[in-house]
Formats: sequence, C-alpha cells, structure tokens
Amino acid sequence: MAVPTTRDWRIVALLRACDRAEVPALVEKVRGEMAELGDGLGARATEVIVGHVAGPGERGPHEGIPESDYDVAAEVVLVARPDKATVTKSLATFVERLAPLVSTEASMVAVAREKLFDDRRTRLKYLHPLVRQPHLSHEEFIESWEKNVGPVVAAHHPTRVGYVALQCDDELTVAATGATRFGGGVPDGFGVEWFRSTDDMLPAFEWAVSPGSAAGGPVDEPGGLLALLGRYADLSAPTAILGIEPNPTH
Repeated sequence: MAVPTTRDWRIVALLRACDRAEVPALVEKVRGEMAELGDGLGARATEVIVGHVAGPGERGPHEGIPESDYDVAAEVVLVARPDKATVTKSLATFVERLAPLVSTEASMVAVAREKLFDDRRTRLKYLHPLVRQPHLSHEEFIESWEKNVGPVVAAHHPTRVGYVALQCDDELTVAATGATRFGGGVPDGFGVEWFRSTDDMLPAFEWAVSPGSAAGGPVDEPGGLLALLGRYADLSAPTAILGIEPNPTH
C-alpha cells in the first residue's frame, strides 16, 4: 500500500440539537452561518453534513446500526494550520449565534490534519471521533493508529469506499473546545469513511469485530480490528456522525 498523504487542515464541529424538534432549525442556522465562519478562518471550502437518523428512538452508541449520534456537522477546509487566536474567536462567535438551538454539553469540536489513505468519495460519509487510552500520549496514539490500524482499514476493509484519518492538533483542539464550551469530549483523531449505502454499514461492523480482521496489518489482534483499535482508543462510549455530504471535498 502507498504511504498515506498528509493534506488539508480541517476544523470539524459535531453538533447536537437541544431537542430533536429543533434539528431542522439548527441545520438551517448552521447553513446560514457557514459563509461567515469560513471567511473568518480564510477557508478553502466549507461543508454542512446532516446526520442520518433511522428512527425516533434515543441517540446513543450504535453497534453497526446506521444512525448518527449528532444532528449536523460543520466542516471548514483550510490550506494551512490556523493560529489559535483566530480559531477561538471564530468558533466562539459561531457557537454563540447557534444558541439556544445547540446542546453544548453534547457537542464536540476539533482542529485536525488530513492523513489521506484513499481519496475516493461517495456522498454517504461516516466520521467517528477517537479519544486515546489514558496510558498513551497524543503523539503515541497518532503513531499507533496510523501505523497499525490505518493500513488495515485502507487495504482490507470490505465495503468502504474512501478513507481518511483526521489527526487532531492537540493544542488547537483543546483551545477550540474551551472557546466553544463543548462538553462532548476532546478527540485525538477522527476516522472518516465513505460508503455507497447504509446497507454497507452492518457488514463493515461485522468485519471489524471478526477474528482475523486485523491479521493483514503490522500488528495482529485475535479479537479483530476493533479490538486492535481498542488498544489505543477508548471505545467505551463511541459516537459518530453518519450523513450525506452534498459536495464531497477532496
């Protein structure tokens, strides 16, 4: 497999509405504010992804079920690492304008750099935050994930299309989290995959937990790829956004 390419910087905000009845209003508000957020950050592009919800039940961790834990994602694509003052000011203003629609307690934000494993795209995007195990430093987590998990997903995943690892800048992500007062956690990275349909999601999960699914990589784990990832990331309360990306960005 080719060495993954380091590419654009991204600011990613995963947002949950205070109430499900407010989701349409939150989505429209985010769309209305994205141009100003992008201008303030000198963005190359912006994107709004609406979360896919399969039914009326409560949100929560889903074992292979194609449903989103967040209602909308706001992504800003940058050509260079942003400065901390600009990030904190722009994001604080953005979140202030979303009040009172957004639940700050359940939302999350990060500043990250793309590590591109596979640049193919479809419109169905699955983005899951990863928080390192407490015995690892941020740098150790990034190195272990990139060397041991990424190559397996890139080479052996049976149903995904594209694959990108977003590697968070720890300093900027902590600053952004403080500026927005988001309480959903401070991620160390995001796994980003594209699928042809929601029907491909369950087979993907079944493969990841199957014994031997990690055997094609540098480090084997009898419990499968998800068990290998669990060596580095805390998977006790996983969350993700699954939604349609209107204009998949390369």
